[in-house]
Amino acid sequence: PILYFGGVEYPVDESIGSVDVRVWRAGTDLSQASSVTVRSQKTEPPSADAGTDYVGISRNLDFAPGVNMQTVRVIVLDDLGQPVLEGIEKFELVLRMPMNAALGDPSKATVAINDSVSDLPKMQFKERVYTGNENDGQIVVMIHRSGDIQYRSSVRCYTRQGSAQVMMDFEERPNTDISTITFLPGETEKPCILELMDDVLYEEIEELRLVLGTPQSNSPFGAVVGEQNETLIRIRDDADKTIIKFGETKFSVSEPKEPGQSVVIKIPVIRQGDTSKVSVVRVHTKDGSATSGKDYHPVSEEIEFKEGEIQHIVEIEVIFDGVREMREAFTVHLKPDENMIAETQ
Repeated sequence: PILYFGGVEYPVDESIGSVDVRVWRAGTDLSQASSVTVRSQKTEPPSADAGTDYVGISRNLDFAPGVNMQTVRVIVLDDLGQPVLEGIEKFELVLRMPMNAALGDPSKATVAINDSVSDLPKMQFKERVYTGNENDGQIVVMIHRSGDIQYRSSVRCYTRQGSAQVMMDFEERPNTDISTITFLPGETEKPCILELMDDVLYEEIEELRLVLGTPQSNSPFGAVVGEQNETLIRIRDDADKTIIKFGETKFSVSEPKEPGQSVVIKIPVIRQGDTSKVSVVRVHTKDGSATSGKDYHPVSEEIEFKEGEIQHIVEIEVIFDGVREMREAFTVHLKPDENMIAETQ
C-alpha cells in the first residue's frame, strides 16, 4: 500500500483554531497494519513560525488492518490579544518513515495561514442607537477600531436623513472626504460628531442615520467597515414641549374685615416651550375647608393662549363671611388642553 496526503495545500484563516489534514492509505491489500510519521517543518524561505503561528507536531499515525484514512489535527495560533497583520504565512507537513507501506504523492502538504480577514483594521459604530436632545447642540457617536491598530486608518461618517431633515434639524455630514474620521496608530476609538439645529418649535422624536463608508488604511491589505456600519440617531425635543401651568402653586390671603368688601387673588397661568399654536385650557376652583359662594366666588373659565402668548391672569374673589375661622383653603385646577397640544401641570 501507499500513504499520501489528501491535499497539497490547506488555506485557513488565522482565527480558525485548528486544521484537520487527512492521510490516506491505498492499495489492493490493506489486511496488514501500517504506520507513518507526520512532521511539521518550516518552508523555504521560512514564513510561519512554530510556537508563534502554529503548534509544531511530530506524530506517529497507525493504520489498523482494513483502515484506509487517518486525520491529523494541527493547532493554529491566533495573535488575538495583539492582532498584527502578517498576510499569508505558510508551513509544511511531511510524511516520513513509512512501515509496511511506501510513500505516495503528495507526501508533502502546505498549510497557508491567512490573517488578512481577522486582523484587518476594522471600523464600526459602538452602539446601534444614540439618543440626544435638540438643545444639547450635538450628539457624539463613537466609532470603534479593532484588528491590527499599528497603522493609520480612516473612514467616512456621513448622514442619511429620515424624519429629521438636513439644515432644519441637523447639519449634514456629506459622503465626501470632509466627513473623514482618522485613526492614528494605536487609537481604537474616535468620535463622529453630529451638530444639531435648535429651534423653538416642538417636534416629536425625529430620526436619521449615520453611515460608515470608504474605509482606508496604510496597512498592506487596506481596511474594512464592520457589521455595525449604521447607527440610528434619535433627536428628542423636551425643551420645546409646550407646558401650561400655574406660575405659583401657593397663595396666601387675609379675608376682608367688613361686609361688602372683597380681596382679589391674581393667579398667573403661564405657557412654556413652543408657543406657535393655540391652546385652550379650563381653570376651575374646588372647595377644601373654604366653601364657594360663602368664602370665595367660584371660577370655571376657559383660557385661550393665542399664538405667541405666554401668560394669562386668573382672578378669584375672596369675600367677607362674618365668621371667625382658622385657616381655610380651596384649590384651583387646570383641565387638559382641548387642542391636545400642551401638557398641563
